[in-house]
Amino acid sequence: MSTVNSVIIVGASAAGVSCLRGLRNRGFTGKIILIDKDKHGAYERPPLSKQILLDQKLKSEDISLITTTELSDLNIESYFGESVTYVLPDLRKVTLESGVELAADAIVLATGGEARRLPIEGSALTNIFVLRHFQDAVKLREKLLPNSRVAVIGGGFIGAETSASLCKLGVSVHWLDAAELPLAHILPYELCEKIVNKHCDDGLNLITNCRIKEFVEQDDGSLSILFNDDRESLNVDAIVLGVGMAPYTPYFSEQVNAKILNKAKGGIEVNESQESKYPGIYAAGDVAAIIQGDGSVIRHEHWQSAQFQGERTATSILNISLPSEPVDWFWSDQGDLHIEMAGVFLPNEQQLVVRNEGDWPVYFSVLNNRVVGAVSVNNPNAVRAAMRMIKNAVTVDVAQLENTDLPLRKLMRG
Repeated sequence: MSTVNSVIIVGASAAGVSCLRGLRNRGFTGKIILIDKDKHGAYERPPLSKQILLDQKLKSEDISLITTTELSDLNIESYFGESVTYVLPDLRKVTLESGVELAADAIVLATGGEARRLPIEGSALTNIFVLRHFQDAVKLREKLLPNSRVAVIGGGFIGAETSASLCKLGVSVHWLDAAELPLAHILPYELCEKIVNKHCDDGLNLITNCRIKEFVEQDDGSLSILFNDDRESLNVDAIVLGVGMAPYTPYFSEQVNAKILNKAKGGIEVNESQESKYPGIYAAGDVAAIIQGDGSVIRHEHWQSAQFQGERTATSILNISLPSEPVDWFWSDQGDLHIEMAGVFLPNEQQLVVRNEGDWPVYFSVLNNRVVGAVSVNNPNAVRAAMRMIKNAVTVDVAQLENTDLPLRKLMRG
């Protein structure tokens, strides 16, 4: 067992909360301190682009990751609304913005990331929003009126979710993407076409292949989006940026950054036990860049992975057996569409198997007669079955996988 008697967790994220629960659930009785710069404490991020926009009555407590009662029951000392200005990994100390200094036997950095802003003129104007924190969603919600015109920039899941939610609110939505087709860098092209067409049928205005030159604020507070080509500028009341996120690590010195950050991925470099190059300093969740056994580096940005990494960090701190890694899985709710994806999708279209059941086909990525990835829309059971196949490395017959008369559950056992 570990000789660690105290742990500081910086970041009340899914990874941070998973870590503290993992420690307590495994019998750790030492001191745990949880720190987060957000005054609202620990809450889920996925609802920000959906439920929080759609329901003005919801508060941060309604999407909490852990309640104040549970924090008290688990004997967790919390500092919410306190930024960490310095982390001294050699000394295992952190300094808060208030000047308070804290030290522990182990420090877990679960600070996630901050939403990126486009590196163009006007990107920081008042009515340009991001969706990373509860207050971001509240401010955007307060800005919206029934006749509002909103531009959502970014062809990933955040852009798709936000656009679909705003359409449900009845505002005029323009969805902008630099690519030819949103989501095509994540999902099978055919499926993306169906999803995007559904959003357009619901009232969304799609603008693709666009390069933005500048944002300009008008006298009435509205915004103009200027493009690099000769297309006409777009005038809106608000803009939402969904152009990715960057790992949040402003608390390191330049010297520490040079040693601890991964240059390619940007996150804190850790091994498969979530420990960094500094003994006793761990990172988990969006901020962690994990070195694999083959030397490659992976940095995930979704909830299930963050939760698992937090749990794995807890076992690493306690020096007990690491939990087995689950099949990679995530979801996206876009209006009436519930999309689930598991495993990985291979770039070769010839390895894509389509199962045409219901209104939305299920797509499988198959390598050497084994399912390695799957995605479904409004059909979570199909992805659950695929996850069993992936985890157990089940050999499948492609013809059977396509055959809708054969239930997927019969293929799970091979």
